Amino acid sequence: MENQKVNKQAAIPMILTVVLVIAALLVFYIGRFFPNSDLRIPIFLFFIIDIGFLVALILGIKTKQFGIRVISVISNSIFFIALTLFTLALTLAYGISEP
Repeated sequence: MENQKVNKQAAIPMILTVVLVIAALLVFYIGRFFPNSDLRIPIFLFFIIDIGFLVALILGIKTKQFGIRVISVISNSIFFIALTLFTLALTLAYGISEP
């Protein structure tokens, strides 16, 4: 019984990473459905998703299984850096486009 609980606890960072990647892709493609929306909305949503990647990274570091720990740290670090750079690029575009 405890072994199943440990496996569920170890799987949470990986599930959270997959959910956050899907959420980021949805926010990225939502601009096609609402072309005249304000640019601050995706910037804010990407910022929240970025915080989620940090939470998943911390949860991945706290797991006891070495393989999940390594995969979680590598994947969450890559996604965090990529999404941070994209969010900064969006923020720069928003700053340039304002009068």
